[in-house]
Amino acid sequence: MTDRPYTLLSCAMSIDGYIDDFADRQLPLSNEVDAERVDQVRASCDAILVGANTIWRNNPRLLIRSQALRDRRAAKGLPASPLKVAVTARGDIDPALRFFTTGGVGEIVYCTTPAVAKATRRFGEAATVVDAGDPIGLRRMLGDLTSRGPAGYSSRAVARCRHSS
Repeated sequence: MTDRPYTLLSCAMSIDGYIDDFADRQLPLSNEVDAERVDQVRASCDAILVGANTIWRNNPRLLIRSQALRDRRAAKGLPASPLKVAVTARGDIDPALRFFTTGGVGEIVYCTTPAVAKATRRFGEAATVVDAGDPIGLRRMLGDLTSRGPAGYSSRAVARCRHSS
């Protein structure tokens, strides 16, 4: 398959089958060993894709934690951490959250067609806003990431799934 990037889905689940709860805080579903494994997977990727709900609820930085892994990326001519990519239907993510303000290398926000103008105004220089259709089309998003090529750090994406219901 050469027309879209190789994509991984990374999603933690509790022993009773849940990937989230209804609390306003992040549900811890992994330990330090798993966090190191996730850091290694992230370091091998060009982009990390998350949904708006994950950004709102967890305020993630989505950066590579390990200095050694960051150094290896730098030796390959890559930024210290993968490109951060968000998906939002409404385009109303707060641009002051850590996703946008820490360690960025040109974040991309995919949103629905009706939200493009609002999101473009809201994010300004903090992110590139891309129309992903209405409803958002995964093929369209992955096609756009592919078109950005290796210089856009988009040949692979890690999608982190969070469940809010």
